[in-house]
Amino acid sequence: MYALYAWGNFISEVGLDRRPAWLDPAVLRGERQIVDDGLMIGDTDTLPVDGPGTLFAIDDDDENLVPGSELVGRDLSGVTWRVSRIRAATDGTREDALRIVAAAEEDGDYYEEDERHGYNSVPVGEIVTLWEDAHGQWTLALVKL
Repeated sequence: MYALYAWGNFISEVGLDRRPAWLDPAVLRGERQIVDDGLMIGDTDTLPVDGPGTLFAIDDDDENLVPGSELVGRDLSGVTWRVSRIRAATDGTREDALRIVAAAEEDGDYYEEDERHGYNSVPVGEIVTLWEDAHGQWTLALVKL
């Protein structure tokens, strides 16, 4: 099984990482999608989101990211939280994840990164390939779960 994660400066610069819709229990359980016109990689279609698999930083702890599924029913009032790694909604195949990457590559200047050999920037599974855009706004990671 494969997953595609996305993160970068863009989501924090425009405030996408702190929108209340992320904490909607239906989103965290995977019953509803985040629909936000700002959640785009370049000029592609809106990125489909897997809420339960999206990783959150709680109290600015970037080393112990928490999946959305573990936030259902958790009281986060008075707690600093933000989306750290968005998991794209796919059918779990490598091909479906790469379909999203291909659409992003058509639109922008993406290149493969070799960071995966240094450390795992997504704390689940094993990174197969990383892509970054030329402007430092987005990083995409294909992860084998």
